[in-house]
Amino acid sequence: MKIMITAEATSDYPKDLLTENITIFPMSYTVNGVAYDGVTSDLSPKEFYDACRNAKTKEDLPQTSMITAYQAKEYFKPILDKGYDVIHIGFTKALSGTYDQMCMAAKELQEEYPDRKITIVESRSAAFVQGLLVWYVDQKLQSGASYEELVEYAEYLSLHTAGYFTIDDMKHLYRTGRASKTQAFLGDALQIKPILYINKVGKLVPISKQISHKKAMKTMLEYFDKRMMPVEEQKLVAVMHADAYDEAKILEKALIDKYGFKNTVIVDVGPIIGTHVGAGMLAFIFLSVDKAEPNDKELESAE
Repeated sequence: MKIMITAEATSDYPKDLLTENITIFPMSYTVNGVAYDGVTSDLSPKEFYDACRNAKTKEDLPQTSMITAYQAKEYFKPILDKGYDVIHIGFTKALSGTYDQMCMAAKELQEEYPDRKITIVESRSAAFVQGLLVWYVDQKLQSGASYEELVEYAEYLSLHTAGYFTIDDMKHLYRTGRASKTQAFLGDALQIKPILYINKVGKLVPISKQISHKKAMKTMLEYFDKRMMPVEEQKLVAVMHADAYDEAKILEKALIDKYGFKNTVIVDVGPIIGTHVGAGMLAFIFLSVDKAEPNDKELESAE
């Protein structure tokens, strides 16, 4: 039995964690009117985030495109042709139509490849929260788990891979339509740093506002301590950053010093997610006992 785990570029999956069991589908983006496909053409993190910083209006911001069903089929076909069954860990449908396009592609391909298995699992996540799910499923695949066991495990992880984020630039939230002009400019003037998390339905939701970068970091560590599974179950803990490597390194050291983690990684936020969070974002990615904060109004409305 041959199994391939796939995910979109929204997973921000680091190249040095890739194995022969993982394929990441590229996604295109546009910066200053120039299109990049993420494969034959790309920007360095510094170039990309400088473009974000220099954007004056919404029209100046980088733009992204979701993967269509047609594109998804073209990505899946070479894998199926090689005899692989596929488990696709999809970007949360709460933030994009890509998940639905993947499901459409899988349904059509199942008819074309009746002897192959294709399962689309919604990660209920974005960025390396989605990527961490991919990593754990790959680890289980390497241990000899069956296709059905891997799908079940992925569904379980979708409710337990967690991410807590802080945004450095409130004006970027305004430019992307996620904050009012008043909130954005007042927030920057007062150095307000919002803390957001990805909840159990896959939405990125603000749960706290802190005055100063230092207090935001302290509060994020408190959320981490409150929500994380036991240390021995954390096989990989990640710190993500959007062109803020020095701060990410400090956070990684804080985690190692406090909890003694043996396996940590610092992950760059790529252009697809970076378009929406802007330069300076920092995040913790880990296994959580629960992905539901008491003050999450999005979950209240969902229920």
